[in-house]
Amino acid sequence: MRQTARIAAVHAALFLALWLASIVFYAAVFATTPTQPLWFGVDVALIGGMLALVYVRREDVGFRSLGPDRFLRIAIISVVAIAAVWLCQRLIPDSNMVALDESNYLMTLREQRIIPDGLLPFNIRWLVPFFAGRWNMLPVADMEAVKAINFGAFVIATAGLMLLLVRLRVRFWLALTLPLFLLSSYFGTYGATNRLVLDPANYALYVLMFHCLLRDEHWPLFSITLFIDALNAEKAVYWIPLFVFVTLLRAGPPWTRGDLIAIAKRTAICLAPTVIYFIVLWTHLKASRLEANLCFENLHLMSFSNLGGKITPNVQMNNFQTLWMPFGPFTIFALLGFIVNSPRWMKPIVLLLIPIFVQAVIACDTDRMLAYSFAVYLPFGYLYLEKFVADVPRALSIPLIGFVAFFVVFGQYVFPIARELHLKLFLGAQGLRMYISAGEILAVGTIVFVHFTFFAQRRSVAPGEHG
Repeated sequence: MRQTARIAAVHAALFLALWLASIVFYAAVFATTPTQPLWFGVDVALIGGMLALVYVRREDVGFRSLGPDRFLRIAIISVVAIAAVWLCQRLIPDSNMVALDESNYLMTLREQRIIPDGLLPFNIRWLVPFFAGRWNMLPVADMEAVKAINFGAFVIATAGLMLLLVRLRVRFWLALTLPLFLLSSYFGTYGATNRLVLDPANYALYVLMFHCLLRDEHWPLFSITLFIDALNAEKAVYWIPLFVFVTLLRAGPPWTRGDLIAIAKRTAICLAPTVIYFIVLWTHLKASRLEANLCFENLHLMSFSNLGGKITPNVQMNNFQTLWMPFGPFTIFALLGFIVNSPRWMKPIVLLLIPIFVQAVIACDTDRMLAYSFAVYLPFGYLYLEKFVADVPRALSIPLIGFVAFFVVFGQYVFPIARELHLKLFLGAQGLRMYISAGEILAVGTIVFVHFTFFAQRRSVAPGEHG
């Protein structure tokens, strides 16, 4: 238990140092309101202190899958993550308005308390508003503090996911391509457009919870991270059944009676803090009103078959492509990774898509809800790409992956860059979109066809088996 506490402290120091460094960077580069110079110095000192702790306890840092120069590689991942998130938010303007969600978050921030008679579920999402208000130790305040915290959370999610891929035995250079796909999705673009929502902190904590599931003995770290996420949003409950399934699969099958009793005890201990917290919070907020905005009218669009039906204006974005393919080619890659190259204990992570989908059709906020699915699509997708790179000669595999990355990134950022540079696009916007879509389809299809037709190992077929 003492070793687990040391590991928790060192990793908390590492990720908090990166988060705080990202916030300081945001405050220096993006902030439009006067900064608080004193807190710049305090925060830099805190970053230095946390990095000193990491250095002193470096044997507890882990990440040995990064190799002997793992600290250099962690630094490279950190710099790449900050640069990628900065570039994304530099090219895509912050065009958010203070609407329903944002106004309630800012109310919590400015009143510096959990509002008992407020609007559910917004008043239970208090952790980020408190760090931006009541507990503010940042160079910026109020709305700018929320945006800075979110910037840091995007960096943690990006860097943490790259580290996760390496721990899943994805080769380092391939893991470094992750920001190209991650930040060219709803995850990056919606987050850059609306920087006042609180989801980025959940994104970061989702990645950290995934890290905690990689080793069976780190379940106490999962319990702590789950509880912290519960302070920021009710969406922490999505991970409760996942923990149960992962623990079950690690023990079997088959399962003995002793296995089931041990799993039940561990699950109860692990989840108790979060469950008790939600019960207490619900009691405290019983005077609250619930915001409901259902949009089930076009669920038929989720069907594989074209069933027709009327599309209502508030759910026009809930179409097949958006809901089934939120990360474009990574839907194909993730499915293949699930089948051919993922450990059994990891497969229950796909169940995370069920509450995400339900939330998307309840909240009518499709882009923001589907951004949560990055924790499923990207890891499984990269497990397939790792298998692809292992099977296919490098002279062919690297150009094909670069081909896909080009169309994903180009399609998302060519228009912001053109606006930034006042360029007139060749073929026009619509024509260019058509060619980008065609190129992406061709690139993804080529990867799958070439891999499974020419290079993937196939089961030998006995004579006459097909007859």
